[in-house]
Amino acid sequence: MEIRKEDDYGSEKIHFVLNKKGFGVSQHIIQRILDEEGLTDPCPKRRGQRKYIRYQWPISNYMLHVDWTYYKGKWYCSYIDDRSRKIMAAGEFDNPTEDNAIFLLYQAILANEVCPLIILSDKGTQFYNSKKNKEGELTPSRFEQEVTEALGIDFWTARKGHPQTNGKSEKWFDTMKKRFKKHPDESLQDFVKWYNEERIHHALDYKTPDEVYKENL
Repeated sequence: MEIRKEDDYGSEKIHFVLNKKGFGVSQHIIQRILDEEGLTDPCPKRRGQRKYIRYQWPISNYMLHVDWTYYKGKWYCSYIDDRSRKIMAAGEFDNPTEDNAIFLLYQAILANEVCPLIILSDKGTQFYNSKKNKEGELTPSRFEQEVTEALGIDFWTARKGHPQTNGKSEKWFDTMKKRFKKHPDESLQDFVKWYNEERIHHALDYKTPDEVYKENL
């Protein structure tokens, strides 16, 4: 229960953590305790093990995902390493603008001393220009120009109607919002540090983003 309340882990991750600490308790028992204590949503018919198809680059720093989300009066933007899920930079802003997205990209590059080969975003107006000019042509947004011309990075966008392409960002924002509900006084940067250095991931074989990032440089 303490692990669940602190880290919001499900039964599978809790089982892994407890095994590392020497507790031989089954995942079924852990799930039952979580259900009995009201720490999970009702699920009359528990699903079996899900099968994942993961699309990711084999090395860190190859691609960064970027996206925006809104939460309690503020806009949040983050750049996430595709291979490791490490948060390279995250910021809290009053408005989701191109300037703020560009500023945060430079912060990610300077803080980590590395420049990615690809930036992947959705087709939001903060990143992509979908309006044609008078000649009927699409012109690059200022964000795209900064990425491709000033920095020499390839700019990719997710297909319209396929948000799962940028699913790593969506998942991170979901984790962020759940964390803030339980720890309302925690700063964004403290959350990023916890997420990168302490939170284990099923998709990373129960390692932290920092561990996987360093392994795949």
